[in-house]
Amino acid sequence: MRALLVLLLLLPVAAGQEYYFRDYVIYLSPDTRGNAVEEISFTVVNLGSNISAVEYAMATLPERVQVFDTRGELDFYTEGNTIVVPLRSRLLPGDSQRLRFLFTLSDVTSNYRGDSILTMSYVPEVRVVNFTFVVELPKGSVLVSEQRSAGGTRAAVYPTPEKILTDGEHIIIRWRKWELSPGESFRIFVMYTSAQESKAGYAIALAGVAAGAAFTYAYLRFRRRDRGGEHSRVLKLVLREDEQKIFDLLEEKGEILQEEVVRRTGFSKAKVSKLVRNLEEKGIIRKEPYRKTNRLILKKEFGGKG
Repeated sequence: MRALLVLLLLLPVAAGQEYYFRDYVIYLSPDTRGNAVEEISFTVVNLGSNISAVEYAMATLPERVQVFDTRGELDFYTEGNTIVVPLRSRLLPGDSQRLRFLFTLSDVTSNYRGDSILTMSYVPEVRVVNFTFVVELPKGSVLVSEQRSAGGTRAAVYPTPEKILTDGEHIIIRWRKWELSPGESFRIFVMYTSAQESKAGYAIALAGVAAGAAFTYAYLRFRRRDRGGEHSRVLKLVLREDEQKIFDLLEEKGEILQEEVVRRTGFSKAKVSKLVRNLEEKGIIRKEPYRKTNRLILKKEFGGKG
């Protein structure tokens, strides 16, 4: 499994400046070879001293980089894995500037038993207001899913998207969040396959999206044939750190008392209750009342007993 691609932040060159990002949009278009074209646009709102340039730091320097403001293309240079963009004019306190970055990324998807897994994180170092993340799947792709006998289709998309749309050729998934705090990670997970490789009962057909079919979203579902350790390793990609600690405890013996989770993690009872509720909603565990606490049982499809 390839390492997660983590988008770092656009930062003014001079330290200690007061600013935030508004109307931040990430638009990602993976292709069938595992690469992707990414477009990022945002408005820098300056609340402090003058800003003459911005920096865009990434884990790996992308290819075919272009940078634009509202007047056209901007020059830039690189320092290691950082793109440095001098502005046309200094951004004064109270001013704002809309910028757009366009580039190509390599190896953004991984292969899991013939299906494609896209996972990416964005971690801001400053406040972000009105954040949108959009993924446009390759032409003819469908979301891998699991047909439930109780009714409804559960798709391998995390977190629950605001909308799943189509332009007639592509599935488009959109997430929105009003605000991200500095250091708050926003991670997405999408599992999909080509229409030619999908099987009845295991995929959301593009025509179904176009027809406006109702979807019940789950944070993560895999085909029932996927069990055991490999399944669990993929699952961990979409668990938050605190949730993963509980998952690790459950992996040891398949079930655990909720009061023991409190004792072994050091988390408060309120925090454990919230994390347990999250894992229930994601379909990973089952909870049963037991005396004055609850018995938490890892579901069979994740290597447990329930």
